[in-house]
Amino acid sequence: MENKSLALIKKVTKSSNLLFKKIHESREIGLKTSREIIGISSRSIRAAHRGEYKESQKLIDEGIKKLKSVKPKIIKHSSDMNSTFLLDGEKELCEAIFFISFTSNKIIPLKYIDSFSPSSLLKGMAEAASELRRSALDKIRENNVLESEKYLEIMNEVVDVLESVDYPEGVTTGLRRTTDQLRSVVERTRGDITIALERKELERSINSLKEELNN
Repeated sequence: MENKSLALIKKVTKSSNLLFKKIHESREIGLKTSREIIGISSRSIRAAHRGEYKESQKLIDEGIKKLKSVKPKIIKHSSDMNSTFLLDGEKELCEAIFFISFTSNKIIPLKYIDSFSPSSLLKGMAEAASELRRSALDKIRENNVLESEKYLEIMNEVVDVLESVDYPEGVTTGLRRTTDQLRSVVERTRGDITIALERKELERSINSLKEELNN
């Protein structure tokens, strides 16, 4: 006669294996989709840098569609596995959405906001603001320092807003660290713009002196 405890062990192991299989399959789907979303978000930001906002928007819609299709499969087993990889995809998509808003001066639709966790939204906002450094430097190279100052203003505003969020890192999943990184980017960008303004003023003074000497 088989020991009842051994029979239970076999039953529990069998059922656990079946569940592990489902969890593993969901995790693999989630990892694959998250990597796809990160790639889509990156392409969306590059398109926005080029001013191709329609293409950028199209990519964002594609990313959101993928996110919505995979979320139910992950949430179903979220208590049995680490699903932070999905938050990485969310954050990158949020970065693309905010970056378009910052550079095109368009309001973000509420349908997008409702699709993401609060930590993904705020960290995505922070990283989009960091990405504005590149936009500001591009404007400096184009000798359009005033436009670069507008980007710096947005970056400063984002830092101020994020510093008002006062919850533990376990709740915000690393938002404070992301905010600190953004603050450093803002300070470097402010320094670059200050140098550009001083150079512009020096050029203006030199040109004014040349005109006086020629008269």
